[in-house]
Order: sequence, then structure tokens, then C-alpha cells
Amino acid sequence: MTMRSLAFTLVTALALGGSARAAGAGDIKQVVQAALDAADVVPNGRVEILSLDRAPNSCAGELRAEVPRPVDGSGRFGVKLLGTHASGAPCQAWIWVRLRVMAQVSVTTRAIRAGDTFSPATTSAEREILPGRQPAAAPEGAVAERSVGAGQMIEADMARAPGLHPGESVKVVLVAGALSIEQMGRAVACPRNHNCAVLPNGKHVDGTLMDGRLLVQME
Repeated sequence: MTMRSLAFTLVTALALGGSARAAGAGDIKQVVQAALDAADVVPNGRVEILSLDRAPNSCAGELRAEVPRPVDGSGRFGVKLLGTHASGAPCQAWIWVRLRVMAQVSVTTRAIRAGDTFSPATTSAEREILPGRQPAAAPEGAVAERSVGAGQMIEADMARAPGLHPGESVKVVLVAGALSIEQMGRAVACPRNHNCAVLPNGKHVDGTLMDGRLLVQME
């Protein structure tokens, strides 16, 4: 059992106690908060409950909550409550929860031009995360895909791994087992976070950029 799931279990038990009483609004909020804390949330994120709908009074006993999808930003989420009726029969109900997601993210300290590296001009700050605005998990030396203003959160679609610029010459090392062949190639456009080149014979290759050389593992 992970620490998060253990915390969820303990909070549920402490908040709700035995099955002889109905759950109060405070109890339900604790159970939902525990489920949100254990859910799949954006990296370095924490979830705050702003409000929740009144739960049906028919569910009593020891409740637990399920979050049906990853929490990718602030908004209104449906959460499933599972418990029992007064008769002891299973009970489930859905409630709407309005929540805010905050996370420690990378923020620019000055304007960045397209093609510049982010690292000299970033700091860490807590920001609210909105759906569709995912923070970048940028590798060291990541460069800007487009111009970014000062004080902006670096989003996933703003950064790419450092790599080759289309048209520039690059040494390509073709590796096949213990054999390696080095020749010059020309960098070409490539899928995001890949490095590609075309060889003198017209063959396109995709490899790993190391020390200024493109290492290509041949099958």
C-alpha cells in the first residue's frame, strides 16, 4: 500500500467512524479531499476544494470517494461516493466538486525569444493550473518553440529539447553492434523532441544528439 493510499484509508476511517451514523458535510469533504490527494494530478500539483454539492442523504455508513479521471486543472469535477443505505444495502451517488489546482512550475523572469534556451531566465513559482494549460516538464537546456513573455508559466507546447536546426551540418555516427561509421549529414525537420538528419545517399535517420554528434542505432 502506498503512503497516499494509506493516508486515504486513514482519513476515511477517522472522518466517518462506524456505520451507525450518516455522513455530515464536513465528513464528505474530508473523504473527497483524500481521494483527490490520491488521484492522478499534474506534476507537483495540489488540489483545493472550493465547494461541493450537497450529497444525497440516503447514503450513510463509511463512505469512500472515487475520482474517475486525472485532475488536469481547476474546474468542476464529478466524484463518485460509495457507501450504504440505512438498511445496509450498497449505495452510490455522484456529487459535483468545484476545485482549484495549484502547482510549482517554471516561470520566465524575462522575455524569451523563439530558439533561446529557458534555463538562464526561469524561476520556480506556484501558479493555478487550468485545463489545457499544462506546465512543461522541460529537459535541461530546453529551448523556446516561440516567443514567451516575462512572468509566464512555461507550458508543455512552449518548450522542446535542445537539438539540431534544420539545414545545419552534423556528424552522424551509424552504430551496428560493435561497428560504427561516421559521416556528415544535414539536419532536417523532425517530430517534437527528436533529432533527425538526411545522409548523402538520401536516407533519413533519427538518433540521439551527444557531444554535437547524432548517434543512430541501426537495426
